[in-house]
Amino acid sequence: MGTYDTRCVRMKTRNLLRCLLLVLCQRITLSQEEQQAEGFDCFDIWTKNNLSDSGIYTVKPKGADVAFKVFCEMTKEGGWTLIQKHNGDDGLSFNKMWDDYENGFGQLGGEHWLGLRYIYALTQQTDRPSKLRISIGDFNGQEAFAEYSPFSVGNAQQFYRLSAGIYSGTAGDAFFGNSENELFNQHTSFFSTVDKPNDNCNPTCLFGGLMYISCSHIYQAGWWFNSCGEANLNGRWRQPPRHRYQASSVSWPTWRPNESLKFSKMYLIHN
Repeated sequence: MGTYDTRCVRMKTRNLLRCLLLVLCQRITLSQEEQQAEGFDCFDIWTKNNLSDSGIYTVKPKGADVAFKVFCEMTKEGGWTLIQKHNGDDGLSFNKMWDDYENGFGQLGGEHWLGLRYIYALTQQTDRPSKLRISIGDFNGQEAFAEYSPFSVGNAQQFYRLSAGIYSGTAGDAFFGNSENELFNQHTSFFSTVDKPNDNCNPTCLFGGLMYISCSHIYQAGWWFNSCGEANLNGRWRQPPRHRYQASSVSWPTWRPNESLKFSKMYLIHN
């Protein structure tokens, strides 16, 4: 028996229940602390055991105040931390408010958005730089990827500003856009939602000859919009034959212009 258990034995009946509850709470707390020791991120967990299976793990990034759960995809190269999955399987709407995008929504084992506060914690670790890998696929079975290194987002006061480094991959740099119009460049953009637009629509944005008060209204999603840009992996999932020429689609136009994608996944990779 531990210290609290021995103390409970000596107590009178009227205080026994309170003491036993204290013991239970202490054990739950210790159990949570043990869970927090799984790693800083998925790559750290993989480094400790490169035979780890893909699944849900508890991480606590360096400098973070709290631990939280993530889905880790374990590959031959390391553990990748999944921060977004959008494929229509769960019918999850990504047309959410600021608090939802900040704290996360969906199911880690399926469609979800991890949460901006957690993405911030993962990308701000000292001596653990991160890069973003985007994996996308179309309805013809073709796949492509885009990587940005380094990658991070700002804090809440900076509206989780996007900082995407050098691009590489096969999908094209849709953050920059496929247009010469500088207003479409989403690099360094703030995150926007329908209830908290930070998208440079001053006072409105023009799209298809119509004026809108925010990009989130047009694209029905939260994203790093900039008047409004062209990439939007949080758009409305649409399947054939209604997956073409829709503004509010799952869009990476440098790879598949005017076409909603079958799936998108966004990972953070540390080293």
